[in-house]
Amino acid sequence: MRRWCWVFVLLGAAGCSDSGGGSETAAESGETVASGESESDSESGAREDLPGDLPSDPSSDLPTEEPRPELRSPAEAEDLDPDPDVVRVALTAAPLAYEIGGELVEGWAYNGQIPGPTIRVERGDTLTVEFHNGLDSATTIHWHGLHVPFAMDGVTWQGQAVGPGEDFEYSFEIDQAGTYWYHPHVDTDRQVDLGLYGVIVAEDPADPVPDRELVVVFDSWDEFSFDSDDESDHHGLDGTVIEWTANGLIDPVFPAAAGERIRVRAVNVANAGYMALSWPLLRHIGGDQGLLAELSEPESVVLAPSDRMDGEWLIGAGFDVIGLPYSLLGAPAVADERRLFEVQVDAPGAAPVGLELPFDGAEPTPDPGWTDVLYVFHGDPHTGYWTINGELFPDITIESLPLGEWAIVELRNVSQSAHPFHLHGHGFEILSVDGVAPEFRRLEDTFDVAPYSIVRIGVLADNPGDWMAHCHILPHVDGGMMTVLRVE
Repeated sequence: MRRWCWVFVLLGAAGCSDSGGGSETAAESGETVASGESESDSESGAREDLPGDLPSDPSSDLPTEEPRPELRSPAEAEDLDPDPDVVRVALTAAPLAYEIGGELVEGWAYNGQIPGPTIRVERGDTLTVEFHNGLDSATTIHWHGLHVPFAMDGVTWQGQAVGPGEDFEYSFEIDQAGTYWYHPHVDTDRQVDLGLYGVIVAEDPADPVPDRELVVVFDSWDEFSFDSDDESDHHGLDGTVIEWTANGLIDPVFPAAAGERIRVRAVNVANAGYMALSWPLLRHIGGDQGLLAELSEPESVVLAPSDRMDGEWLIGAGFDVIGLPYSLLGAPAVADERRLFEVQVDAPGAAPVGLELPFDGAEPTPDPGWTDVLYVFHGDPHTGYWTINGELFPDITIESLPLGEWAIVELRNVSQSAHPFHLHGHGFEILSVDGVAPEFRRLEDTFDVAPYSIVRIGVLADNPGDWMAHCHILPHVDGGMMTVLRVE
């Protein structure tokens, strides 16, 4: 079956809706409000009029509007260690039945919640995770975007998965600040699809503190069937309409107050869905590897699968976030425009000024012109086979880099699909896209390579190991689009 990659462009419209104001109830993080409750209550209370009864009010027979859930950051993992320089948390992966869009879903979750608990650390901390596998399948945890030792990377290349009922302790130092996430790297497409993902917030003590923070995780779902066991589905990538969720909720409300400065940490965990985020006066302050070199104020920010962005909301009035889909592969868009969530301000007022963030203004490193490693992306959506240098994982040729070398890697996409390239264990700098250098230094760990384009990146090979390098459209990984970059 042909699989389509759908893109949602999220457009912000200030003050464009007042629906649901004052009638929402708070939902627990990762839960939705069950549909149909008001209707069934009305039916159970119906009776025939008795003699002497007053005429019933016709308006009481009208259907009542379902309250919309409140968007909150996912619950955070408890730090079990009294040492201020050590964060110790416990994670258990186990099956979870939960409701979304009025449908009961059989999924998998960390600590009984989807998204999993947010892990909060500071630069310089040691993070220790006591992991228990309560599933009937082997699994691991990969720390996406963090520069961890190879033995802690959560991959089974030269390593072992955590078997059913087994325990494993991950431990490593945090030398970064930014927004990262964690997920399995065994049977990745299916296990992430079932709900195994969570966010890591690594704070820099030097950064100014906002009034509030919102961690929002976007995932995509097939609108007509929430059956995660349908392997031909991939959340609507067979051409059907898809539904986006924010922290597991459909069309929630985020209450805010005029004058607030809110740091938004957005993560796209969809297996294959792209989105472009936009809201009035967008302030893009951070990306995959922490703060940007300079404040950016674009109309939208594209998030490929596994991408993150940090934004700053300067709240004056409310606005909606709207989703508009179209196909990466040229197919006609079939879904309607829809609201992803509403930022609701009951008493609009003056917006505040932004925080003084420590942007360093660094310029991009000049491209030296040579190439140490060439990766060519090719594939066919009709066959489902996707290759790097014509090879299907695990039958690959391993490229090697000397430890400590500044290496140039060229990513050449000769296919009709975009491919978000992700490198484990390292960040990298964007040197050029189709020959054009960025205006400021741009550090990434995942970067979208558009169809028929060339991206050149610089990698400081300072972390020894055999590091996965792959497309983060997870059905493409299942189709063989992964290789290994050895640093020794």
